[in-house]
Amino acid sequence: MKRTRIFVTIFLILCLLLCINEFNYGASNKKVNKNVYVVVINKLTLKDIEKMPKLNRLIDDGNFGLMNVRGESGYRGAESFITINASSKAYANNESAQFHNLTNECKKVYENRMGILDKDYAVGNIKIGMLYNQNDGNRYSPYLGILGDRLHDNNLKTAIYGNSDTDEDIIRSSALIPMDSRGLIDYGNVEDILIKDEDYPYGIRTDYDRIINEVSDIKEKASLVVIDTGDLDRLNSYSNVLSDDIFDKKRELNLDNIDKFIGDLIDIAKENESLLMILSPNSSEERIDDSKLSPIILWQDGIDKGLVTSSTTNRLGIVSNLDIAPTITNFLNVSMENMSGNIIEYEEEKEDTFKYIESMNRRINLTSIVRSKTLTVYGIVSIIIMTIVMLTFVFKIKINNRIGEILKILLILLFGLPIAFILSSLFEIDNLFKFFVSLFSLICIFVAVVKKYNNKKLLYCLTIIFFVIISMDIIFSGAITKFSIMSHDPIIGARYFGIGNEMVGLFLAMSTLSAGLLYYRYNNKVIPAILLILSTAMVGHPKLGANVGGTIAFLSTTLHFIIEAIGKKLNLKNIIQIMIIVGIIIAIFGYIDVKLNPNPTHLARALLKISDEGFNVVTNIINRKLLMNIRLVGSSFWTNVLLVNIIVHGIVSYLLKDKIKKLMDNGLGKSYLSCVVGSIIGFIVNDSGLILSAISINIITIFMLFILVNDKEMYNKQEVGKNG
Repeated sequence: MKRTRIFVTIFLILCLLLCINEFNYGASNKKVNKNVYVVVINKLTLKDIEKMPKLNRLIDDGNFGLMNVRGESGYRGAESFITINASSKAYANNESAQFHNLTNECKKVYENRMGILDKDYAVGNIKIGMLYNQNDGNRYSPYLGILGDRLHDNNLKTAIYGNSDTDEDIIRSSALIPMDSRGLIDYGNVEDILIKDEDYPYGIRTDYDRIINEVSDIKEKASLVVIDTGDLDRLNSYSNVLSDDIFDKKRELNLDNIDKFIGDLIDIAKENESLLMILSPNSSEERIDDSKLSPIILWQDGIDKGLVTSSTTNRLGIVSNLDIAPTITNFLNVSMENMSGNIIEYEEEKEDTFKYIESMNRRINLTSIVRSKTLTVYGIVSIIIMTIVMLTFVFKIKINNRIGEILKILLILLFGLPIAFILSSLFEIDNLFKFFVSLFSLICIFVAVVKKYNNKKLLYCLTIIFFVIISMDIIFSGAITKFSIMSHDPIIGARYFGIGNEMVGLFLAMSTLSAGLLYYRYNNKVIPAILLILSTAMVGHPKLGANVGGTIAFLSTTLHFIIEAIGKKLNLKNIIQIMIIVGIIIAIFGYIDVKLNPNPTHLARALLKISDEGFNVVTNIINRKLLMNIRLVGSSFWTNVLLVNIIVHGIVSYLLKDKIKKLMDNGLGKSYLSCVVGSIIGFIVNDSGLILSAISINIITIFMLFILVNDKEMYNKQEVGKNG
């Protein structure tokens, strides 16, 4: 009897273990009913799409737009691929993306470097350790392979097919997209996937028929399937030995093959509930288009036609490469925890989506090209004119009517020129000729106004107009400055919405000067304080300006202005009080952002990251901002602008002590000093605070010099009248 019980017990345990194993096997090999197919057509351009009928059909039935492809430092190479599968911008190169089919030999190499594999994987990165070493000093501290990990955590499988190999180099960057944090992919083929064909670069091309067959075999096993078409990449590396005609012919041949392949893949995608994504992780083919934004297409059976957007960009028609992973995990009902991007959504667009994107791309590219050069010219002219005005004070040159008028016109033109930079954004300017014509026309109109009304009243009116325009722009989500050189650049990708540091610098100067004018005109402390508080709220609100560094600069300015207005002196106690108040208000903005904003901004994400990972995140943020400022100080032209402004301030203040003291004692002086304080704080707390500080100081210097020139001219006129 006892033996029977023991036998039955052992039998039941064995049955239970067998059931558990069967359950685990079934869970890990369950039939997939949702697929995401990511087709990588690297170096694809908008002009290429016009020649691809099946791709055009996807645009007509799906979502279309542009994607920022920036990695940690650039727009080309493997770093754009790994950034798609990382928590933030990351770095990689071809050497650290050495993926191979894990046959016996490659499997031994991988296990020798990374440890014994717990189960079978088809593809692995045998240099995954190098990838981590390359990102060891990355200021963004990226989680590499986050997409693959999220899928594997939920027992979902990944796959990769194809490569961009040449006859000499192994180029398998696309495998960085589906890998997990150990560099492993469940299914795929990255080696035996090319066929010989002398009509193609290097005499090889992608075997699309084989890819279709292999994808068909695993479509019920793998949830994420990445396909590297490879041929355009090979053509790009081979193009320097091809004539224009031959290059065009080979490109059309490749595009035709890829288009046919996409048609076959659509048939497979229709069998299950599937999301098809067409990506070019790198910037466009330089020989055709110098755009750094690349096309992106999302297609789903039954989806409405529209333009892509996301909470990362808040720009219709533009998303970030960091948005790809959250979009995939959301479709597959998997957590997007620790991902810094957002889900790609769409908005219906009644007009031709392709033409809309094409036009927007041209405007963004133009703005990006002229932005730095135009602002540099503005800075150089500012330096020259301010130096000339300063020298009239140094050498005590009398400003007669003619010289005085010319100097005042030049100064007020400098002061008002950013208005032309802003308003030019309202016109549909998509080439250099239109840009120069529109800018020249606006400047001519401005010159005519200045020549007629060249006095303090015009300066004061311009200050208020600036304040109103920028305020309206913030309230209406950048509707005025969307394509302005003073606004943010979607190609750089540091910021897509809210108010950027150039505009913060301009708005800081105009807000404080407007507050000073109100105080000077009405001798009222409350109204200017309210104006500055509202300005701070606009800059800091998560749905408006969403600029944390700018908010700190504005808070410092506002509190300093209030202290000055009530007659207190700035001392250590007041500085500590200001710091505490600033900290509390930033914490309130952060709390509102975390609790009430479904798509948190940089501030909320930073706070959430601090909550998850501790105060090391704060150290990383501070280090990143300091390093960025140090880099900018050493390389940016704005360093020269800031230094010249400081020199002009110092010399003029020394030579005209009485006039400067008189100016500082009234409302304008209080706002002037407050702006200087805000500019210093803005320089310290922003990762590109140099630009913020230089622009704001430059504006108030021009304002001060105009008043001093105007007063000097009036004094000279009175002196001439007495002598006469």
